[in-house]
Amino acid sequence: MLVTKQTLKKIPQSLATDILQRYEQDRSFRALVYPAMTPVELINLLAQEKMQQELVVFLSHCLLAMESIWWGYLCIDSTGLSLPETEQKTLDVVRRWLHQPVEEYRRMAEIAAQQAGLDNACGWLAQGVFWSGGSITPVNGPQSPAPAWLYAHAVAGAICLAAVLPDGREGDKRYRQFIDMGIDLADGGRGS
Repeated sequence: MLVTKQTLKKIPQSLATDILQRYEQDRSFRALVYPAMTPVELINLLAQEKMQQELVVFLSHCLLAMESIWWGYLCIDSTGLSLPETEQKTLDVVRRWLHQPVEEYRRMAEIAAQQAGLDNACGWLAQGVFWSGGSITPVNGPQSPAPAWLYAHAVAGAICLAAVLPDGREGDKRYRQFIDMGIDLADGGRGS
């Protein structure tokens, strides 16, 4: 059993289905969920079934934007990999936004994500920052917010890429480490 507590402090929902309403799952995933299942029960089941990607996606949707993006940042940073310059600059923009979540840095994250591309964890994490709030249309365009929880999809993508890149050799080990960090955050910790 991954989580021995009945609840986690940052997940106030009593039913896993309350969180699963935030995103689509495939039928085989939905077949695992019973109506009275708690978030912790689903976390433990996904861990037991070694459904690491699904667990990352679920946890990213459990957390609010700042916590979810912080989790993604910690995961990328913990790999210790030397990043290409564009990706490092993108991660620096994310860090600035985490320390000061203002519109200027959110818009800088939009540009950084475009420059880094979405074939890497840093680009996806910056995209998550951009989708975390505010309008997603051009600066002088009509106001149009991102769909609710869209940032969580980007964060999950960033974490999953950080787990398997550059060559997949550290995938299982990193997934375990990243999921432990996410659970610590979900229980009110700092993600260690």
